[in-house]
Amino acid sequence: MPKIVDKEQKKMEILISATRVFARMGFANTKMIDIAEEAKIGKGTIYEYFKNKDEIFEYAFHHFMQTMEEGLGADLSEISDPVQKLKTLAYSWGRILAEHEEDIVQIMLDFWAEAIRQKDESRLKIIDFDRIYDEYRGLVMTILDQGIRQGKFKPVNTFYIASLIVGMIDGVMLQYILDKENFDPQEALRCFAEELIVGICK
Repeated sequence: MPKIVDKEQKKMEILISATRVFARMGFANTKMIDIAEEAKIGKGTIYEYFKNKDEIFEYAFHHFMQTMEEGLGADLSEISDPVQKLKTLAYSWGRILAEHEEDIVQIMLDFWAEAIRQKDESRLKIIDFDRIYDEYRGLVMTILDQGIRQGKFKPVNTFYIASLIVGMIDGVMLQYILDKENFDPQEALRCFAEELIVGICK
């Protein structure tokens, strides 16, 4: 009887192997055969699931974003207090960064930098930073607006405060990528949650 292959599971196995290779070798230097060897499958087999490494990266990127959005949504769903929501958002981002073992954030930056160097518009469209920033800035603005209405936050410019918070998350990610041995993203975002948020609280 022929073996039944779970295609989604196999795609995830290839994705995990690919992210390891991308992190180790860099996106530009990685070839499909490198990913196939890491996944312990034939080169022909990998093309049954992905036509090229760009498609593997796109699948990995969207999987990571979906996982992150679902995690943030679950963490925030039971919280009504806007101050606690903002703190929980910071804790959640820190946890996601610390727990994600496949170095997808580092790979995203590497992929994006390579796309800029090559002036490759098709690759640049895969990571739509405009949409990402709009969504996360919008999420933080919603929390800030709620807090202002309830008298929990000062009447701040929510667009720029949200932009600064999202920019801070970017900085935390970058420092974590550059110095994983010494930089703890969870502790950095705990400091934000417990010590900096008070600056906008009434």
